[in-house]
Amino acid sequence: MLNEEGLRDFLRNKLRVDDSQVRKDSPLFSTGLIDSFALVTLLAYIEKAAGVRIAPTDVTLDNFDSIERILEFTARDSS
Repeated sequence: MLNEEGLRDFLRNKLRVDDSQVRKDSPLFSTGLIDSFALVTLLAYIEKAAGVRIAPTDVTLDNFDSIERILEFTARDSS
């Protein structure tokens, strides 16, 4: 199951994001903290960790632009 701690660990260790100033609602993509190249890696991690399938139509800022939105999306998609 995907949780905030695991997601932050992935952002830090795999995507090299300094998450010390990142709140749950901090924008990740729209601020450039994560770029489009990292998106594919992040989506693969989310699918595996949360046990969900992400459709191309689901890949939006509304679903993935913050830790909070990612957790909400995976909770909604796995139920």
